[in-house]
Amino acid sequence: MSGAFLLLVVLAVWAGTPLLSLALGHGPNDPFPYAVSETTLSPVGPWSHVPDQHVFTGERPQAETALLVLGADGQLGRDLLLRLLDGGKVTLMVALGATLLALAIGVLVGLAAAWFGGFVDAAISRATELVMALPLLFFVILLASTVGDHVDGVTLGFLRPGVLSLVLVIGSFTWFYPARIVRTEVLALRGRDFVEAARMIGASDARILRSHLLPHLVPTMIVYTTLLFATNVLLEAGISFLGFGIKLPTASWGSLLSTSWGAARSTTTGPLSVNPWLTLAPSLTIFAVVLALNLLGEGLRTAIDPVGSRR
Repeated sequence: MSGAFLLLVVLAVWAGTPLLSLALGHGPNDPFPYAVSETTLSPVGPWSHVPDQHVFTGERPQAETALLVLGADGQLGRDLLLRLLDGGKVTLMVALGATLLALAIGVLVGLAAAWFGGFVDAAISRATELVMALPLLFFVILLASTVGDHVDGVTLGFLRPGVLSLVLVIGSFTWFYPARIVRTEVLALRGRDFVEAARMIGASDARILRSHLLPHLVPTMIVYTTLLFATNVLLEAGISFLGFGIKLPTASWGSLLSTSWGAARSTTTGPLSVNPWLTLAPSLTIFAVVLALNLLGEGLRTAIDPVGSRR
């Protein structure tokens, strides 16, 4: 069930955004000044039909009103639903890239520590413990606000601005758990008969690691990938909410939370009493995706190791 939901989310953010934009006649970055009250500066609510300024300026022919399914996202009056879908693409790209980077570093480091042992194991273990002791969010924000500014413009032709810097920063600080898991698994496997047999026939260290040990790590890494992916979704949302991650006009779930919270606070009666959907829409989306990822990870762990999961 959780896997089907996640598949639906992926299809919605990648295919749903252009299809819905085509159906509604506007994109996620199109502003609608008439969707914001002139007196209270409060955006319109869900299922609102607002005048489309493009009709009056003659920029493109379309209906005289535009439908905002979830209302407007703030004082610019952009479509909240389209921004939510478009921002989901950015958040998932950051989480996926950071997860793959952390797994690549963690697997290599864990394999080296367990296989070579001795000084190599001691040095890697101390370095891993040092990274684990660092205040993660503080250092991620520090790097994102310094080094990230120089990398934000690098898109590699298919990424959004700011995605690569967040991938590098988050991935560089979340590799220690995969490293420790891989080290523990390899230490348990290196004395097994199939490894000794491979040594006896003259197999190199690289061949043993690649052909005999890595396949045994795949099930564990698949389970951990879902959990790390969920963690990285929350990290992206937190960093962007604080203003150090994805920056406007690029949308992400974290930046949507940040801008919607600010728009809601501009009113006099509080953020949740006037425009609750501005905060609830991205918050519930993040909650649902993270919950589904954790349930998927638990389901995979039970399927891979049904005996161990009942301990």
